[in-house]
Amino acid sequence: MKTRVISGVVIALILAGVLLPGGYLLAGVLFAVSLISFYELERALGIHQEGKRCNALELCGYASIIVHYVQMIIVRDYRYYIFSLMFAFFLIMVCYVVNFPKFTSSQAMATFFCFVYAPVNMSFVYLLRIRAFGKYLAWIPFIAWVCDTCAYFAGRAFGKHKLAPHLSPKKTIEGAIGGIVGSVVVGAIIGYVICINEGYNSGIISMMMIITFVGSIIGQLGDLLASGIKRDHNIKDYGKLIPGHGGIMDRFDSVIFVIPCIYFLAAVLTPRF
Repeated sequence: MKTRVISGVVIALILAGVLLPGGYLLAGVLFAVSLISFYELERALGIHQEGKRCNALELCGYASIIVHYVQMIIVRDYRYYIFSLMFAFFLIMVCYVVNFPKFTSSQAMATFFCFVYAPVNMSFVYLLRIRAFGKYLAWIPFIAWVCDTCAYFAGRAFGKHKLAPHLSPKKTIEGAIGGIVGSVVVGAIIGYVICINEGYNSGIISMMMIITFVGSIIGQLGDLLASGIKRDHNIKDYGKLIPGHGGIMDRFDSVIFVIPCIYFLAAVLTPRF
């Protein structure tokens, strides 16, 4: 537990160090984390074989990540993400066809999934940060960690009904509700801070509460998704990079899943931003 807490504090400090200044520093860190998370995922899904060199499908995935982040930094608009998606899709499928039957269609589809799941979803943090008042918005996806913490304590205190016993036996419905409540409270606090610091009316508080309410639900689904992948492939952790936590995917699974949701909710509910 001590190691886990220390690692959590270090992660929080690193987050502050890149989210506050934003810009190229944030983009660079997101790019590095995307590469690591892609590696963890494609290893878990059997695309990468332990003890062997990086294969052609993996190289296509890494090339797609590079292209995606370059266009993200240059264009700075989510509407052009379709280019990244189509580039990755065609590159990976061409690789599958050219190398047939070296790779299976399942491996090719899994490679594209790994690209979208972590690198593309994670890159929305950069788009959140470059929006007006992005210094507040960029923190909201990490409400998933608040949700996890509140769900843990609520589950310990009141948990009786299993949420998803086959995916995560320890999670309870009562814990999930506690996580949602805790997230909404933090959302209200963020909204209040924006009101005080930026001079907005109290309506922004309600918007932040709605965003964190929806985000906390989706974040918990992301956590279950990551657990399902691990159970399907009989692995305990995605990696060992973060002491006490596992890999990038073990620590950021729920966050990664919720980031695009937060971005689009913020764009719709707070158009002034």
